[in-house]
This record gives sequence, structure tokens and C-alpha cells, in this order.
Amino acid sequence: MSIMIPISSETYRLLKRRATEANATPEQLAEAAIRLQFGNTPHIEQRDTPAGPRAMIRGTRVAVAHVAGFLDGGFSVEEIVSEALPDVPPAAIYEALAYYYEHQAEIEADWAANEQEAGLAELRQQLLPEQLARFRGQTV
Repeated sequence: MSIMIPISSETYRLLKRRATEANATPEQLAEAAIRLQFGNTPHIEQRDTPAGPRAMIRGTRVAVAHVAGFLDGGFSVEEIVSEALPDVPPAAIYEALAYYYEHQAEIEADWAANEQEAGLAELRQQLLPEQLARFRGQTV
């Protein structure tokens, strides 16, 4: 996924010149600048998902919340690295945990919202539409 950020033609010319000086592409230079501005997290990226933006381990389908979930579920960091997610580089696991601790309230709020939505999805499967409406306090 790529995100387009509009910049002026003057800024692009400057970016292109600096990229040439650094023997890089303008895109590489821009990504490095953004990482410096928003935190140097080479293993974590923000991705748009159906549930909204999520912090993910770059190059994987593993969300930071998943790594934190293993920790919350009683796994040690060593067990996450060696057993739960053995194909994910250990540095990425540690960076995901650091991200989690920096954004703990946000990630735990997401867990709570997902739990509530999962409960409602289960009720939708088990109840008739009228029963579900009554359960949610809606008039039938």
C-alpha cells in the first residue's frame, strides 16, 4: 500500500536533488525523513484495514496487537520469538512490543471494541433479527 502526500513542485525538486546527492530515490529519501519525523520504526508500518488503520509488522500479516496479545496471554518474549512467531525477526517482535507500550491505551481500546463486535457477530448468528433488536434496546 502506498500513501500519496501532495507536495509542491519546488519541494519535489529539492527532494530529487537531495536524493541524487545521497545516491537514493526521492521515495527512499522521503521515507527516511518520515521515519525520522514520526519515529524510527523500520519494522512497524501503519496499514489501512477493514477495521481501520493498524500498526503491523512490515512485510507480514502480523499486527502489533497480535504480538501484544501473546504477551497478554502469558507468553514470555522468548516464547513469542521462538514458538508463537518463529518466522518474524526477533528485532521486529521487540519493536512491536515497544510500539505497544507506547500506544497501550489505543491498542487495548481496539481490543475492547473488537471483543464487543465479535460478541455482536455471534449474537447475530444465534438470534432472530427481532430478538437482536430487543437485546440492543431497539423497538421492534
